[in-house]
Amino acid sequence: MLLLSTAADLYWLGRYFSRSQALVDLLLDCLKNPSIESLGIPLSITGTWQNFYQQYMTLSPEALAEFFITANNPTSLSACLEATRADAQATRGRISDELWVAINSLWLSWQERSRMIGVYSDHVALYKSLQQDLSAIDHMIAQTQDQQAQRLMLIGLYVEQLDHAFRKLATPDAKAPSKTEVQTAAASLAQQLMGLDGLIWHNAQQAGQDLLSVTQLLPEQKELTRAKEAQLCLQGLTHCLTDVFAT
Repeated sequence: MLLLSTAADLYWLGRYFSRSQALVDLLLDCLKNPSIESLGIPLSITGTWQNFYQQYMTLSPEALAEFFITANNPTSLSACLEATRADAQATRGRISDELWVAINSLWLSWQERSRMIGVYSDHVALYKSLQQDLSAIDHMIAQTQDQQAQRLMLIGLYVEQLDHAFRKLATPDAKAPSKTEVQTAAASLAQQLMGLDGLIWHNAQQAGQDLLSVTQLLPEQKELTRAKEAQLCLQGLTHCLTDVFAT
């Protein structure tokens, strides 16, 4: 039997892990061909413009790269990885030893390496290394034998993927995810939700179906109104999940 407190930790493990993946991919993409427009995308998506300019005078590749590693930034990769590690520690009885060791080792390595970085090239190298490590952990999650544990992690992962996608759709300069990518994530999320047992999940399951229906209406190109509608629908789903975890 899976305790609701453990279910919540597994769900947030999936969310913070996926958030780390999405953020490092976004940062590497924006830093590849930096411009004022591209460098502003991570700040828009994470809502950290004000925080950034409280610490840095100008927007530059060097400042942005540092901001998402070592600066006082609650949306940084350091914050995401720390939260992932905390949720993994809380669920050690349900995740594999291999997955726990990988997540814990990544966090310890990240702490050590982030303290040693000095120049811009060090930041980018750390991002690229993290991207590879997260890919390996993603494979471990996909291979998790405990189906209940895997289901909750995947629900968190798909929720975060969709949240990131909708934020990109609402950000003018960001590259929009394809309609197929969004629909695939929504369908996968709905499928995982329907696999949950018990009446307590009914509202979340219905919200997942509603979200899937909304994604079918998304246009091929960016359209702010539809993106906001989808985002609100996703928020409704996360509220349903929060209600269950608080039961």
